[in-house]
Amino acid sequence: MGHKRVHESAAVWTIYHAIDSETANPFQAYQATRYVDTAIPHIPVTAHGLKENGYATIATTDWLPYSWSINNVAFAEVMHTALSYFQAGRAEAGYKLLKSSVLDGMYLGDSPGNFGQISFYDAARGECYRDFGDPIGVASRVLIQGLFGILPDALNKQIILRPGFPDDWDKASVSTPDISYRFIRKEDTDTYHITQRFQTPLHPVLQINARKEKIRSVKVNGVPATWQSIESAHGYPLLSIQAEGTSSTTITIEWEGAPLHTLAAQELVIASNGKLALQIPSGASISQVYDPQSVLAKHTMGATAFNAQIKGEPGHHTFFVYTHQGEMDWWQPVNIYIENTRKAPSYTDFADIRPEKCRMVDFDRQLNASVTDIYQNEYLSPRSPYTTLQLPTQGIGEWCHPLLSATIDDSGLRNLVHHDTFQTSLGIPFRLKEKGNNILFTSLWDNYPDSSTISLSGTASHAYLLMAGSSNHMQCHIANGIIRIHYADGTSQATELTNPDNWCPIEQDFYVDGKAFQVPAPRPYRLHLKSGKVSRDLGKELNITGVYGREIEGGAGILLDIPLDHSKELKGLTLETLSNDVVIGIMGITLQ
Repeated sequence: MGHKRVHESAAVWTIYHAIDSETANPFQAYQATRYVDTAIPHIPVTAHGLKENGYATIATTDWLPYSWSINNVAFAEVMHTALSYFQAGRAEAGYKLLKSSVLDGMYLGDSPGNFGQISFYDAARGECYRDFGDPIGVASRVLIQGLFGILPDALNKQIILRPGFPDDWDKASVSTPDISYRFIRKEDTDTYHITQRFQTPLHPVLQINARKEKIRSVKVNGVPATWQSIESAHGYPLLSIQAEGTSSTTITIEWEGAPLHTLAAQELVIASNGKLALQIPSGASISQVYDPQSVLAKHTMGATAFNAQIKGEPGHHTFFVYTHQGEMDWWQPVNIYIENTRKAPSYTDFADIRPEKCRMVDFDRQLNASVTDIYQNEYLSPRSPYTTLQLPTQGIGEWCHPLLSATIDDSGLRNLVHHDTFQTSLGIPFRLKEKGNNILFTSLWDNYPDSSTISLSGTASHAYLLMAGSSNHMQCHIANGIIRIHYADGTSQATELTNPDNWCPIEQDFYVDGKAFQVPAPRPYRLHLKSGKVSRDLGKELNITGVYGREIEGGAGILLDIPLDHSKELKGLTLETLSNDVVIGIMGITLQ
C-alpha cells in the first residue's frame, strides 16, 4: 500500500524472525545483528556488587510515541534476539545478551529465579506480569539451540551440534532426555563426548569455530576423521566434522600453529570520503572483498596491506574480506563508522525573527477541514483486505486500545484570532480563521488529497509554518510527509517531516528518557490549540506526566522554520503526505 517504501528503522522481531526462519545467508545474518548492535537502544544492566562488564539489555525498537508492545524491554524479545546472534555465528554477543537478561530478571528482579514478561528496565510497565510465562520457550531455545547448539535434523538422519560457548570456556556440559554431551579443553586439544538416547541414533555433525591456523588431527571414537569448511561471515572459519550414528560418540580435535589473525577487532571511525588502511598480519593473506553496502569507492590488496577509499552515507557499515591463514580460509567482517562531515546549516531555527518583515499568506480557499475534525472522521480506504493489526477507523488507537480517541479543541486559539490574524509569542503572525475551516489536510487516506500546492510570490529568507496532524509509532524515523518550496526559476528545495525529529502527533507529547526513548534537540516549537501557548516543551509547561498516552489537552500543532533562498522569486509550496495512516495539515504560512 502507499508508496511501498523500505522502513529502515526495524524492530528486533524483523531481525530475529528473518534469521530464525533461515531466510538470511551468513553475510545478511551478520549485518542484521550488527543493526541490533548499532541502532537498537541498549540499556546498561547494573547493580551494587555487580562487576562492570558491559552487561546491557535491549528495547524492542526505538519508536515513538510509546504504545504497549511496541517499545518495551520484554524478556522473550531479548532472548529471541540473543538466539539470533548465536544463529548468525556471533556467540560472544549472544552469550553477553543472554547473561545480561538472566542477570536482569533472575538475579536483580523482584522475583528471583523467575522469567516474567517485562523487565525492571521497561520504562512504561516496569517489572510487571511476573506470572506471564511467554519468555520460557525461547529462553529454553537460546540455551539449548544457541549456547549448546543442539539442532536435531531427524528428517536427514543427523543432529547438528554447533556450540556457542564463549572463547574462554574450557568445559561445559548439558543433558536432555534425548541427548547429552560434554566439552573439555586441555591446552590445544578439544574433546566432545556425545551420548544419544533416540530410538535410532542420528549422525552427529559437529560445527565449530577454528581456534588456530592448522589442525594436527581429528579423531572420531579414536579413528582419524576428516573435516570440511562451511561458508561463514562472522569472523571465524567454521568447520564441520561428521560421525556415524551411534549411541556414544567421542570427537577429539588437536589444534596447532598460530592463532587466527583479525584484521580489525574494533569498529573503525573514518571520515566521509576518507581513506582506510589495514595492515595484513604476517602469515595471513587476503584475496577477495565483498562490499554489500557499497562503501568502498576503490581499493587495493597487497601482500602486507589493504587500502581503500571510503564512500557512502554517514553511519555504521560493514564489508567483508576473504582471508587465508595456514589451512584456514574465511570471511572477516570489517566494521566502519563513517563520520558525518557535512556542514551543519548556518542558521538556528527561529533565531532571526523580524515581525515587521513578516508577510502572511492567504490560502483560505484551499482550507478543507477544521483541525478538530482529525479524529472525528472515519478513515475507511484504502485498507488492507487481509487480517492485520491496522489502525482503527477513527485514525488513532491500536490493537489493545481499538476505541481510543482524542478530543482536539482549538477554541482557545480561535479566540485569540483577530481580523484573521493570530500573533504568536515568538512574534510571528499567522493568518488563521476564527470560524469554519482552518487547515489544509493531506493524507493517503481517501478522505483528503495526497498533496496540495499553495501559490507563493515575492522573495523571502524564511517560511514559517503552523502545522498539525497525526503520526504513530509505525511511522517513526521515516518521513511522514514532505514540504517542497518551488522557485520561479524551476528549482526547488525540500523539507521532510519526520517523527520525532520535526513532526509530532497532534494529541500527545513524547515520553523521553534518553535510553529507549530519544529525540533530537532542540525540540520544535509546539502550539497548544486550547490556549495558544507556544513552547519547546509543552509536556513540562502543561505538567504532563507518565509514559503512555501523554495526552495534550486539546491537542497541539507544530511550528517550523524553513530557510529560503532570498535571491530567488517564489512560486509555490507543496505539502505531500508520504506515510500510510497519517494526516498532515497546514494552518498558516508566513514569509519573512
